[in-house]
Amino acid sequence: MKNWKIYSVIITVVLVLGIIGICVYTFAFRETVTEEEAKNIAIEYANVVESDVTILSINKDRGDREYEIRFYDDVYEYEVDVNYNSGRVRNFEKDIRDNINISENTTVSMTEEEARNIALQRVGKSHDEVTFTRIKIDRENGITVYDVYFYDNEKEYELSIDVATKQVVAYKEDYLSLNNSNSNSNNVNNNTINNNIVNNNTITSDKYIGTQKAKEIVLEHAGLTSNDVTFSKVELDVDYNLATYEIEFYYNYFEYDYEISAVTGEILKYERGR
Repeated sequence: MKNWKIYSVIITVVLVLGIIGICVYTFAFRETVTEEEAKNIAIEYANVVESDVTILSINKDRGDREYEIRFYDDVYEYEVDVNYNSGRVRNFEKDIRDNINISENTTVSMTEEEARNIALQRVGKSHDEVTFTRIKIDRENGITVYDVYFYDNEKEYELSIDVATKQVVAYKEDYLSLNNSNSNSNNVNNNTINNNIVNNNTITSDKYIGTQKAKEIVLEHAGLTSNDVTFSKVELDVDYNLATYEIEFYYNYFEYDYEISAVTGEILKYERGR
């Protein structure tokens, strides 16, 4: 009889704990933010007006417990992830829209031959020294460019040339696979290339806010101080006349990832995750 009473108490305790667990789980993981509310949060966070944007998609990620919301306006495309329990923005990205539907018959103010000559002049080569593999017109970061691909005995090259200004706006060179032993000198050359791109920008480096100011901006946005965090990356990236600071740091087991304009300090990308 006593054993039965003991079993009854144990069963009752287990049931009560089970009910409490279900209630806690339901409370902690219930969806307190609707899809419409998440959309409004994303639009407000992006600092745009709803009538000015077009919603591309709103997807629910149950694994990360968030709404993934994508939309665009006349200039930018946005991606905002909103936690559907708390309504907090977990990820924010803002990129200049690319028009990838460039017609082959698009009229531009530069010929393919001009693009080849500009590319050759940039690398200091002649037609006889290289083999062209591809040249195409494209739309990248809001400008129309010729993408020119070719190689010589040592390296392969990839250049993007603004058809309006006839300036090289992106440059990349890699040693061919047979010359991997030259990887160290390749790194030196790439550093020189990056410096040249910065100097060739229409916005000069003296207009940049600087890494210290950039760090202050992202820390203020995160509600943290420099004593709270460990920075793992603070880099200036310049491509297509768009200069940004890419900043990553850690706090309390979370990783923060920011990309901000090097000129205005505007936050273009924000992500927080484990």
